[in-house]
Amino acid sequence: GGSLRLAVEKRRSERRQYSRFLVGGRAKGRVTAVYEASLLDLSLGGALIEHVHIVRPGTTSHLILRVEGRDVNLRCRIIRSMVHRVQVESDGERMLVYQTGLEFVDRSDATMQMIGDYIMSTTEAIDPPLTAP
Repeated sequence: GGSLRLAVEKRRSERRQYSRFLVGGRAKGRVTAVYEASLLDLSLGGALIEHVHIVRPGTTSHLILRVEGRDVNLRCRIIRSMVHRVQVESDGERMLVYQTGLEFVDRSDATMQMIGDYIMSTTEAIDPPLTAP
């Protein structure tokens, strides 16, 4: 038993390129993940997306839109996220599908112009603003 344990420990230590040190939870970090989402609607102020991963309202995230052949990274705040439906996969697995409301954080003129151009080039107005007669 002892030689097998030593061999396993030796292999583990050889795999690690850098030493790790115990910090005991004194340091805080943030983990972000990239997941696929369907863009349901879009405005100059934010977006509604649909996805299968849990997100927390109040946290900051990024929405990456493909605009004119390049990815545009929009910083946003998650305003709300609720289960919208249950989706059954081909293997029978059930997935919760969430709808999440995002508010854009960066309101620079360049960002607003880019979002406006994107909206005009790809969508129809679903809730047009009221105009005076």
